[in-house]
Amino acid sequence: MRDIQTTIMGNATADPTALRQDDGSVTAKVRIAVTGRYYNSSQQDYADRKTEFITVFVRRQLAKNVLLSVRKGQPLIVTGRLHSSEWAGEDGAMRFSLNLQAEALGHDLTYGTAAYRRPDRGEDVPDIDPYTGEAVLPVGAAPATGAAGGSAGEGLDDLTGEEQSAEESLAPAF
Repeated sequence: MRDIQTTIMGNATADPTALRQDDGSVTAKVRIAVTGRYYNSSQQDYADRKTEFITVFVRRQLAKNVLLSVRKGQPLIVTGRLHSSEWAGEDGAMRFSLNLQAEALGHDLTYGTAAYRRPDRGEDVPDIDPYTGEAVLPVGAAPATGAAGGSAGEGLDDLTGEEQSAEESLAPAF
């Protein structure tokens, strides 16, 4: 099978949205607006082409990183497999969309700077909900109790099990 491999450069039209699959894995999607430019020789100036909107789908660790890193309006570069979808709208008219299954996604540093941070790799590091900042338990898992038998509110940090001051234990997690 032959896939259309492509790279697009555009701006995120909204914050990415998270989707949880039946197997518990995380996927995310983000729409990107791509506007091409060309030189219009009759006007002796550059002009914009029609803006194309492409839905980018990401999976697994890439999805988690995109949810934590990408925000509306940011310039992005995406590489992946291009495909189209078609369906009938509520009015019966045929609708079409361009989709990209991303293999790599990053900020376009032509328009700004970024600070790279490698995510923690330990198996004991919980997934973090990008919207609330709270630890997300795996599907079917029960809340863990600390090795010292403590629980939240007894001066132990819920994630590390280390002692914390009264002020730290009352502070919000964000």
